Amino acid sequence: MKKSQLKRTMALFLTVSMLLAEATGVFAGTVNMNDGKGVYVSSGEGVTAQTEQPLGTPFTDVTEDEALAFERGLDRELSGVTGSDTLLSKNAKKKAAALVSLYGETSVQYALMQNGELLLSDAYGTDDASKKTKVTTDSLYGVASISKIFTTAAVMKLVEAGKLDLDQPVVKYIPEFTMKDARYKDITVRMLLNHSSGLMGGDLANALLFDDADTYYHDHFLEKLANETLKADPGAYSVYCNDGFLLAELVVERVSGESFTDYLQEQIFTPLGLTHTRTPQQLSDADAVAGAYLNKGEKKLPTEYFNTIGTGGLYSSAEDLCRFGMIFTKNNGEILNASSVAATMVQEGRKGQWCEEYSGMMDYGLGWDSVDTYPFADYGITAIEKGGDSLVYHGELMVLPEYDLSVAVLSSGGSSAYDAIFAQYLAKEFLKGQGVLTKETIDAVPAKYTVKKQKVPAELEIYDGYYTSFGMAYRVTLTTDGLQLVNLADKKTKMKFTYSGDGYFVYPGGSQALKFMTQNGKKYMMAGTYGTLPGIGISYSYLYIGQKSVSKKLDASVKKAWQERDDKTYFILTEKYSSAMYAQGGVMLDLDMDDSQQGYFYNDKIMDANTAIEFTDMPMNYSRDARNYTFTKNADGKEYLSCEGVYAIRGDALKNLPSKSTFTMTINSKNGYAKWYKIGSKQAGKTMRLTLPKDKGAMVSVYNADKTLKLNTYISGTKTVKLPKNGYVVFTGDKGADIKVKIK
Repeated sequence: MKKSQLKRTMALFLTVSMLLAEATGVFAGTVNMNDGKGVYVSSGEGVTAQTEQPLGTPFTDVTEDEALAFERGLDRELSGVTGSDTLLSKNAKKKAAALVSLYGETSVQYALMQNGELLLSDAYGTDDASKKTKVTTDSLYGVASISKIFTTAAVMKLVEAGKLDLDQPVVKYIPEFTMKDARYKDITVRMLLNHSSGLMGGDLANALLFDDADTYYHDHFLEKLANETLKADPGAYSVYCNDGFLLAELVVERVSGESFTDYLQEQIFTPLGLTHTRTPQQLSDADAVAGAYLNKGEKKLPTEYFNTIGTGGLYSSAEDLCRFGMIFTKNNGEILNASSVAATMVQEGRKGQWCEEYSGMMDYGLGWDSVDTYPFADYGITAIEKGGDSLVYHGELMVLPEYDLSVAVLSSGGSSAYDAIFAQYLAKEFLKGQGVLTKETIDAVPAKYTVKKQKVPAELEIYDGYYTSFGMAYRVTLTTDGLQLVNLADKKTKMKFTYSGDGYFVYPGGSQALKFMTQNGKKYMMAGTYGTLPGIGISYSYLYIGQKSVSKKLDASVKKAWQERDDKTYFILTEKYSSAMYAQGGVMLDLDMDDSQQGYFYNDKIMDANTAIEFTDMPMNYSRDARNYTFTKNADGKEYLSCEGVYAIRGDALKNLPSKSTFTMTINSKNGYAKWYKIGSKQAGKTMRLTLPKDKGAMVSVYNADKTLKLNTYISGTKTVKLPKNGYVVFTGDKGADIKVKIK
């Protein structure tokens, strides 16, 4: 069996967060374990290569010694730093350089503010490699899901004005909002902000575009919801949900009578003096947006437009984010009153289904990923945080209200998990300098689990079996003194944990532990994980990572239908020509049934020969972006996949690229679907020259046999390419667009 790419591509295309995912800061994901071999708990939100790797994959192979050696090598470079710079400033420069040189970030920008005073601000890394320009503190970055806190602030402004009630149903403010599930009438505005609405999650189809502020996803969002059901009762539990914040954006627009952009500008940007903060509708060529790249050394990408503002669409600088963060301290600038600020910090996620109390959880507030943030919670210090990831930008906003402290880190490339660890470092070092943190309190924070080998109690035997989560499936086998965990996507890797008492199964070295529990008649696997980003800091997370599932025997005809899809690729037809997904490979979905438990398609339960529906019910992050899959065939027997806003054709239905030397490819004037072709032996090795229409938008992408990108005309501007053997070509554009092709 070939290695499945479904998790990678679905994360790229359908989550952004999971793409968009977004790794929600260090609390939703961890980094390289202390021994380099531990369980990796991905957030499912981020879309970088690091956050797409399966359980058991290290986040980085950089050692602590290598990181320290790198910093020592910077001493000469920084010897000219002026004496006015603080020790923190000098050390921060080293950490920023490490993030770029060791950890793959193209650039990083950071700032720290206390009591309204900017005390630290800097930037490091490349803007435009071809022009040899560097980023500055004025560069703009996509802040992705950090935008959700702006949405929260916008909603709270309307609450203060008496125009909105958090606990009133959404339908009161958007009467035409409807779904196929009658429970939608019970969704309140508060549930949108604390992720407990029960909405499926969000696919963000046609939302992430290059140099294109198209508002399609926003404009058709209510139509999309009208065709969906809920995955859970409203208020049952909080699980990360992008669509909830887009619905909150629409609530703000309806209640205020203004566009979301105008409302944010008038109520937040202008009063706070956020001169480097934009929505996609405000971006222009004059804005110095930090350069982003698919790979280092390649051409700078066009600007990525994240066209769902309330979910993840804002662009800002670290300094502006710090100014915004100050509204959640005593120096709030009178944007929100004290009661509104306090309301955002209530542990909202604990109001529904919840687990035991541990540090490092996704302890949702209103918009915040955590209102009880590690490691500050262990010091008795309140810290609130929000991370964000788009396809190319990442960031972290951390606020310590009682110390009037706000820290922001933004990056091109890398991960929000990296940025969160850097932000944590800056806050800790600053508090140490003020005498708030001492060596004794810092050393009191545990760095690993203890291992005391014991016999597994008989009552834990009920947890032996299979577990599913976002795009993943595991087999847990209990032994006399521990357990063995196997990721079905990589059955050769068998990880062994030792039972250490109190329900903990600890991995050698103590960097992570698994625990099990039963809630509402369902069994769950939890993971607590310590990790380090060498030279930067330590992280810890404690999350639901799997729900126990019972294998389901399929009828012979149903089993055959699904097995016929094994190792097949489905090519997406419905993504716009400017979509960033074409560059990222997210428009090709490879299915591998061996990665799933019998009777399941990843975290969906197979219902019949052509349908699979979401199975998991877990708080926090690992049952996010739920989706149902439906397969259909047309009169010619070609199979198509429909999945929450995505429509794709099975690869064995693709024709070879026409063998003519010249022809015109016309995009269907009714449905506008992309046209995919295989590159047959007759065309392989020949040169294809393209002429794109001047009156309509269009794009052609060419992929190698391994599905890596060879040409994207929209990104590169190049119109000539040598056709790779066994590769693929996609033609896409506005309806009726004519693309002229010459092959020689």
